[in-house]
Amino acid sequence: MRRTLTVIGFKRLQDSVWIYPYDCEDLITLLKADFRIGRDVLYMIVDQLEGDQRLCKEFGLRA
Repeated sequence: MRRTLTVIGFKRLQDSVWIYPYDCEDLITLLKADFRIGRDVLYMIVDQLEGDQRLCKEFGLRA
């Protein structure tokens, strides 16, 4: 799963916490089914993240 997330463009925020700046709920649902890890993965939508300037830069977004 980690390798797949990396290839797709997710960034690791901390151990077992991955971020992506765009809506990807359908993709995560498919990955959870494919890897058979339904309850082991939580999908969250976060509107703000403290100190996100570095992350915006990594994703090529404006802060």
